[in-house]
Amino acid sequence: MLQEDFIGSWHLIDYVTQLADGTAVEPLGAAPYGLGTYTGDGWMSAHLMRRDRLSLGSARPALDRIAPDLLVATAAGYIGYAGRYTVDAVGGRVIHHVETAFLPDWIGTDMIREYRFADGILTLRPPAVGGAASVLRWRRAC
Repeated sequence: MLQEDFIGSWHLIDYVTQLADGTAVEPLGAAPYGLGTYTGDGWMSAHLMRRDRLSLGSARPALDRIAPDLLVATAAGYIGYAGRYTVDAVGGRVIHHVETAFLPDWIGTDMIREYRFADGILTLRPPAVGGAASVLRWRRAC
């Protein structure tokens, strides 16, 4: 596969993690929302969230006036990062070079994902961590 196969916007279908004991969990719930974008000039962005996150009560809340427990609950259901990307077609991997992220510790890291395209679906598999293996499936946005 080539970089051109990635270009465009993608909607998250599902995100499932298989734990070491065989249990399947959905880290962002049964119906997560996600939007991923790959540009032709090598930039990417991924934003994923639970649909059932708590409302902060305002479209433009002053973050310093929101109760800490409400911020924690809202943040726990969100993943977001962006940066450059490269495609390793031989290895079947796409590498996201994180330049900005909701989680500061991700900045400057590489998010390596095995990829597969089949029947209009892009499947991404991050490396397993502690025996847990995740699969994220994406459909091209229309």
